[in-house]
Amino acid sequence: MIKNVDHQGIKPTTKIILSEIHSVLEKISERSYERFFSSILSARNIFVTGQGRSGLVSRTFAMRLTHIGLNAYCVGDATTPNIDKGDLLVACSSSGSTHITCYIAELAKKSLATVVAITSQKNSQLTEFADIIVELPVQEIRTHNKINGSIQFRSTLFEQACLVYLDGVIHLLVTELRSSEKEMNKRHSNLE
Repeated sequence: MIKNVDHQGIKPTTKIILSEIHSVLEKISERSYERFFSSILSARNIFVTGQGRSGLVSRTFAMRLTHIGLNAYCVGDATTPNIDKGDLLVACSSSGSTHITCYIAELAKKSLATVVAITSQKNSQLTEFADIIVELPVQEIRTHNKINGSIQFRSTLFEQACLVYLDGVIHLLVTELRSSEKEMNKRHSNLE
């Protein structure tokens, strides 16, 4: 039995979370999306990076890019090739200040790759290395035990909005590339 008087139940809680995600995605820039979309279509190889849950979200994006027939790699995997001019790095970080993500973006920039920063902080260290900035405007400021922008822990809202945003990009790529379910299934792992 739940003893917390403030406990609302799962349905009202998930409704609030979905509303939070919607409010973030309502504010995203179509222009940055168009630049991001074009960079994917013109990239020879696409690399993704991020730490923690942002890293997990970036990995789901790489998986779907592979399913639709694009060359996608997760930074740090043993089989990831070198990055070079004509390639794309997609770096996900809510704070835009995660040291390793910024370092990887800097290395990609030095290798003349195009860098996309997906972040909630458009004026962060990560964006200094970015050619394209996709801002997911999440406010996660706690004041007097009240959270401005989200009821959720730390960067959870950013990670959720990032997942939905990138799934939206995949859906539009599937349409653009006319990827069929049959072709995508052929590229899906069969060692599971």
